[in-house]
Amino acid sequence: MNKFFKYCLLLAIPAAMSSCSEDFLDRAPGDALSPSTFWKTEADADLALTGCYRQMGSPYRPEEMWYWDCVSDNQYNFHSHEGYRAIGNGSMAPSGVSMVSYFNFLDIRTFNEYLAMENTIAFSSEAKREQYRAEVRLLRAMKYFWKVMCYGDFPFTTEVFATLEEARIPRTDKNTILDFIKKEVSECINALPETAAAGRATRGAAQAFLTRVYLISGDYNNAASTAQIVMNEGKYSMPNLTYEESFLKANQYNSEVIFTFEHNNSGGYGLWFAPYMSNNYGGWSSIVPTHSLVEAYETKNGLTTDEDPTFDPSNPYVNRDPRLRATIIYPGQTYGIYAAEGFPSVIKGSGDYATDANNATHTGYNFKKFYSDLSEYESYWGTDRNFPVFRYAEILLSYAEAKIELGQIDASVYAAINQVRKRAGMPNVDEAKYSTQEKLRELVRRERRVEFAYEGMRRWDIIRWGIAKDVLNQPVVRVEGSILTTKNAEGDFNVNITGTTVEEDRKFTVGKNEVMPIPQSIIDANPDITQNPGY
Repeated sequence: MNKFFKYCLLLAIPAAMSSCSEDFLDRAPGDALSPSTFWKTEADADLALTGCYRQMGSPYRPEEMWYWDCVSDNQYNFHSHEGYRAIGNGSMAPSGVSMVSYFNFLDIRTFNEYLAMENTIAFSSEAKREQYRAEVRLLRAMKYFWKVMCYGDFPFTTEVFATLEEARIPRTDKNTILDFIKKEVSECINALPETAAAGRATRGAAQAFLTRVYLISGDYNNAASTAQIVMNEGKYSMPNLTYEESFLKANQYNSEVIFTFEHNNSGGYGLWFAPYMSNNYGGWSSIVPTHSLVEAYETKNGLTTDEDPTFDPSNPYVNRDPRLRATIIYPGQTYGIYAAEGFPSVIKGSGDYATDANNATHTGYNFKKFYSDLSEYESYWGTDRNFPVFRYAEILLSYAEAKIELGQIDASVYAAINQVRKRAGMPNVDEAKYSTQEKLRELVRRERRVEFAYEGMRRWDIIRWGIAKDVLNQPVVRVEGSILTTKNAEGDFNVNITGTTVEEDRKFTVGKNEVMPIPQSIIDANPDITQNPGY
């Protein structure tokens, strides 16, 4: 773990370490450092910057990003008290156990205070001052982006309010905030360094974030051109690793990683992933893949399961895109303690069958991406495992998608997609088959789904593509069947999948569920805050 993040996680200022409050009107925590004693030296600026990075823990730590795919058709969260199940099935409400809240303002206040107060400090160089300011401006933009994606319009300010009365501001139009984000990040890119300690913002991180913002907001010209800058600079590349190897702890700083959220176990801020493991591992199966996600993976022949005549729906895990096995534990797979008989999630009484225990998987699947090699970890309850917020694969697929949407289909589009598929162990795109905008759109959307599974990106994709109404009005199912005694080429046991059982019916209401409800406590505190439609 690098020195910066040991410092970050151990010494974050009290303002940053305070618990999240649903009351965004809070001006400052009661134990915040006083401006009369702080903001004097460059060491104070270092500490304050550390506090700003600490604010990125929600939502960018893996424990939240992993949950966030549960609000899409990729994953299922059985334990309703955790809140994400209600977002996924459309039953979320302004209050109660179904509430997951990102509607707080202490994080934004932390960034605003830094930018308001740092001018009282004499830095060793103006370049360093501008770099620190650029880092904070980028972090603030990232948090504002998350909030508007969750809620649409959001209270917006770059000021630090002196009184609670001043802080009672209404929501600002989402597009106004998005325009601010684009301008802000564009202005601070050149002040950021090309390289930095792990977890610190760089020029590439700003460019990757800006590419994401442009793509999600439908600005395909700028999405393509910004992604092209990153590609042309050549600083990042797809690693000479398999997909599974790319997510091992040993390789977590490989050549495609642009920006990470760091953990420091020795500093008391380790990643814990035991709750997401299977019941027989002592896990809770809090986050499990859907059968819909499993079906999305192509066969190794580069065909969908509907197209490939060799695909056998009763033994569906054979000869598939290697990303499937690298990401998901499916019935019959030999993994860890399941090496002798295969993952027994379709066998009643095994401990991993849905009705055996609350903590058994309720779809027949568990995740293993990020922790596929358990020998890397002394404990599943604390590790220095980080989370790649931005990867080069996203740059490549965003570039390809933007060009496709612009109707600019050329060799560079196929080359970008092929780089991602090559690392995955998949054949190049069949250019004769995928020669039209419609077919390439289908392909790149499927690539994004399987490439970024378990990374929290799917919900924004299905909403911006206008398909949430289709994919989230489908039931979550679990697979049923048996495990055979024979093994396949992957070394897993063959299975006989006989059908599926409905686990949950989901509902997505157009004009409502694209955004989350404003917490009732916020509206009670500030009558100028209006509720989102339908809630």
